[in-house]
Amino acid sequence: MVNTAKTQNAAVLFAGANGAKNPVAAAAMVAFINANGGIANLALQLNPVALNNGVLFGGGKLWAAMQPNKNNVISARGLILWACVNGVPQGVNKGNFAQKVVTKVPAKLGNVPLQQIQQAHGFYGAGITHNTSVPAGGTANQNALLAILNGGFGLSNQTLATYGNAYGQLVPMA
Repeated sequence: MVNTAKTQNAAVLFAGANGAKNPVAAAAMVAFINANGGIANLALQLNPVALNNGVLFGGGKLWAAMQPNKNNVISARGLILWACVNGVPQGVNKGNFAQKVVTKVPAKLGNVPLQQIQQAHGFYGAGITHNTSVPAGGTANQNALLAILNGGFGLSNQTLATYGNAYGQLVPMA
């Protein structure tokens, strides 16, 4: 257990979904973040299954969102997902985020501070503490962190192969 500033004991890690029928609710994730003293105290640790043969997130809809379109532009959703994988470089702002975020698959997965993930979300009016009214299994459209924990932004015919696969977990900052 982690002893937080509020003198509460919180769990050491917050695991992602356990199958498509057991996704994570945004409210539960945010409660975990708050119980551990906030985003400054936690990081996203991608699970080994998140990276396989140079492809992230099972090659599904999350991975597809991270790819450039025919105009060689990666969507805001894709850029935020890249920030969840590689973090946000120092000195980045909304104006240069798309050019500065690393959009290459890392050789080794590392922990990414939630503050950096929140920063990336914030550039687009989204946030890792958003969607708390959406029930488990609902669409996490503005929350890439929740999508990684659930294996997709929502369950649909296009996400059946990956939804419910936890590609990460929340852990204390080292």
